[in-house]
Amino acid sequence: MKKTLAPLLVTLSLAAVPAMAAPCVSPADEMTLNARVLQTELMVAALSCNEQKRYNAFVRTFRGQIAAQSASLRRFFARAYGSDGTRQLNAFVTRLANDASMRSADIGKQSYCASAGNLFAEAIATPPGAFARLARNAQIRGRHGFARCNR
Repeated sequence: MKKTLAPLLVTLSLAAVPAMAAPCVSPADEMTLNARVLQTELMVAALSCNEQKRYNAFVRTFRGQIAAQSASLRRFFARAYGSDGTRQLNAFVTRLANDASMRSADIGKQSYCASAGNLFAEAIATPPGAFARLARNAQIRGRHGFARCNR
């Protein structure tokens, strides 16, 4: 009886913890979030569509920007969620990957890979200094799920 009751109590206690509201984001934070969406979209497409070579080229081209945006993303989640920032960041990254994977299943691999191919082509053609423009791509923008602040 104790073995069955303990997991139930843990589950009930976790359910009683209120969910933290998502913060609104500044334009700079939104850029950081969009950059992570872009990286995740291309990573899932690399795995789903056999695009590892183009993903590796994307990472090589934008290594500095990806590193800077990753650091900004960690700071954003720490600022927004305090001591829960790392857990919230991990949940966010997982949600993005799951969303991209689900989309590939929902629209079909051929359509998904064609769309991903267009995004890869744009990424490869974009010079390193234009990373922000790439992260504002219509396929990417707003997929992060955070609202912009009205300040």
